[in-house]
Amino acid sequence: MQIKNSRAWVPNTTANYGYAIVGTAAAFFVRYELHPIMNSQFPTIFFVFNSTLIAYKLGWKPACLSAILGLTLAYYFFIPPYNSFELPSPLDLLNLAIYFILFFTIIYLIEKLQRERYRAVLVSRVSDSRMRIMAKLSVKRKK
Repeated sequence: MQIKNSRAWVPNTTANYGYAIVGTAAAFFVRYELHPIMNSQFPTIFFVFNSTLIAYKLGWKPACLSAILGLTLAYYFFIPPYNSFELPSPLDLLNLAIYFILFFTIIYLIEKLQRERYRAVLVSRVSDSRMRIMAKLSVKRKK
C-alpha cells in the first residue's frame, strides 16, 4: 500500500524549534558546569543526547538546528583553545567532521524509523476503516 504522507509524523511548528533551542541551551549549561571535570574530553556528548531526543520527539528539522548549534557551541567553548574558533591541529578538524557525521547519521536514522512507524499506524487505520466498511456492507447485504 502506497502511503505518501508518512513524513508528516510530527507537525512542523515554530514551537518545535524553540524546544530545540531550549534543549541545546540545557545541554550547553550541563556541559559548561561539568567543564572543570571533563576539560576537552567529550565536547559534544550532551549535544548528541540532546539532538537524539529532539530528533525522536520533534523531527529532523529541529534536530538539525540543535545539532548545528551544539557543534558550534562545543567547538567554541569546549575544544582548546577555548573561547575561539581556532583549530590547533588537523586532528581537531577530523574530530569535528566525525561529530558532524555522527549527529546527522543519528538524525537520519531516527527520522527514517519514525516515518516507518507512522506509516504502519496509517496502514493500520486504513485497514481498520476498510474492515468496518466491509462489515457494514455485509450486514446490509444479509437483510
